[in-house]
Amino acid sequence: MHEFSAALSIVETAVQAAKENNVSKVKAVNVEVGEFTFLVPEQLEFNFEIASRNSVVEGAKLQITKKKGALKCDDCGFEGESQVDTDIPSQIAVFSPMKCPKCKGSSTEIIGGKEFIITNILAEVTPA
Repeated sequence: MHEFSAALSIVETAVQAAKENNVSKVKAVNVEVGEFTFLVPEQLEFNFEIASRNSVVEGAKLQITKKKGALKCDDCGFEGESQVDTDIPSQIAVFSPMKCPKCKGSSTEIIGGKEFIITNILAEVTPA
């Protein structure tokens, strides 16, 4: 249900923007989704289709750009992309501390990858 809430939020924002800008039809919504939101693109697209029914957004294409997670290590000063720890099964990896890819320490802070942003909306404007 995480994806349905996210899809509703996208649709509500697009509908509001459409009302404010004399939009007759939303053609596409572009979003950036960070790795640490744990949103599954295919499920988000499916739920977007359902959430947009009977609205100005119905039939619009949801275009998703995935943003890689980033970490900052307090131990060695590393700042950069997170890496998957292949020693931890994927189903529990989200609950384990994020290890620094450089020094393998676990004094890390997430500094990127939590984004969930509408970057732009492509639409047809109703002539005034």
